[in-house]
Amino acid sequence: MQRRILLSVAVVSLVVASVACNRITQLPNSVVEGTPQPVEKHLSAFRPIEGTNYMIADVSGNPQANERGNFSPFRWIESGYSGYSGYEIYNYVFFSRETETFNRLLPTNEYVVLQIMGFPSGAPTDKPEEFEPVMWWLYVLAKTDTDKNGILDYKDKITIGVTDIGGNGPTEVIPDVDHMLGNMLKNDDTLFVIYHSLDKNYVAKIDLPSRTLVSTNEMNLGDDVK
Repeated sequence: MQRRILLSVAVVSLVVASVACNRITQLPNSVVEGTPQPVEKHLSAFRPIEGTNYMIADVSGNPQANERGNFSPFRWIESGYSGYSGYEIYNYVFFSRETETFNRLLPTNEYVVLQIMGFPSGAPTDKPEEFEPVMWWLYVLAKTDTDKNGILDYKDKITIGVTDIGGNGPTEVIPDVDHMLGNMLKNDDTLFVIYHSLDKNYVAKIDLPSRTLVSTNEMNLGDDVK
C-alpha cells in the first residue's frame, strides 16, 4: 500500500512539472529571458524644406511605449534635438521633387540621431521677401552604448557627420566625441565645430562640399581646464 501511495505521488509530481515546463516554453522569449521588446518605428509626415526642392520626414519611435500619442515630428525645427517627449529619432528621409526619388540619411535605423542642424541657418535674410535656404546638414549620432546604461543618448560617445540638403553623401567626420561645444560657418563651404574629447577641447575645420576634416587644433586653455 505504501509503495502504491509513493508511486502515485511521484506520477502526480511528474505531471505538475510537465505542465509547468509547458507553460514556460509557451511564454514569449522577451518574458522568459527578460529582454526588451523591439521599438516600433514610424515614418512621420513629410514637410517641405523651405526654399529647396526637398521634403523631409523622420523615422521615430518611443522606447518606453510603442504609441505615437500627440507627437509632433517637426519639433526638431525649433530645438534641433531628437528625444523630446520620450521619442527617439532613428533616421531622416528626404524626397526630391526634381528627381522624384527618396533618400535616407543613414543606411540603418539602429542608431539614434541626437541632433540635426541646417547651414546656413535657414533664417530670413535682410530682405523680408527673401529666405536663405539650408544647403548643408550637421548631424550628431549615438551609435554605441558606451556608458552601458541600456539606451543611446548624449551620455554616450557621439559621432558628428555632415551631408547636403537632400541627405546625399552623408559622411561621419568626427568620431569619439564626449560633447559638442559649438559650431559656426566661416563661409558657404567651411564649418567650424568645437568639441570635447578625452579630456581635451578641439576646434575642427570641415570642408562641406568634400565632406572632409581639413584640420583639428587643440584648445590649450591651461591644465586646470578640462
